[in-house]
Amino acid sequence: MINKWLEKTIIGLDLCPFARKPFLEGKILIEELPGQESSEAQNQFLTSLSSFQGQVHFETVLLTYPDWKVSFQDFYEFVEDCEDHLITLNLEDEFQLVAFHPEFCFEGLKFSNRANLVNSSPVPLIHILKINDLKLLNLSQKEAEAMSFGNAKKLEELSEEQILNHFPWR
Repeated sequence: MINKWLEKTIIGLDLCPFARKPFLEGKILIEELPGQESSEAQNQFLTSLSSFQGQVHFETVLLTYPDWKVSFQDFYEFVEDCEDHLITLNLEDEFQLVAFHPEFCFEGLKFSNRANLVNSSPVPLIHILKINDLKLLNLSQKEAEAMSFGNAKKLEELSEEQILNHFPWR
């Protein structure tokens, strides 16, 4: 399910221009975790983070929680707790976390705003990125913002049928 979403939506709509190469090279690790409670999911996160740390094959990891029926707000708080773990472990300069959720909604936006679709996924997931890989992209803040606004514009231009095709869970 996540592979199909990556290929069809993230890469197909070019929402992340940096995803195509590692996807085609098999350098995106997708871990499906059975966690259905926050404490269990925290332990799974820490185990996965430890496995990812120091290895060189995978450029990025997607931790998916397909069985965890949790609201976006509760999941976002969980991801914030995971970020706190990064700080406690002195790994905040090594990894960055990005939350994705079927009900993702940026603060200050209405749920119906299509900009929210940029971080909408079929199941709750955490994207773990290596900070050094981000630095290699050498994107300025202005370029990153332009990419984000460009994605929002792309999504606004899609028909309702296309939105349903790419985001059926919404």
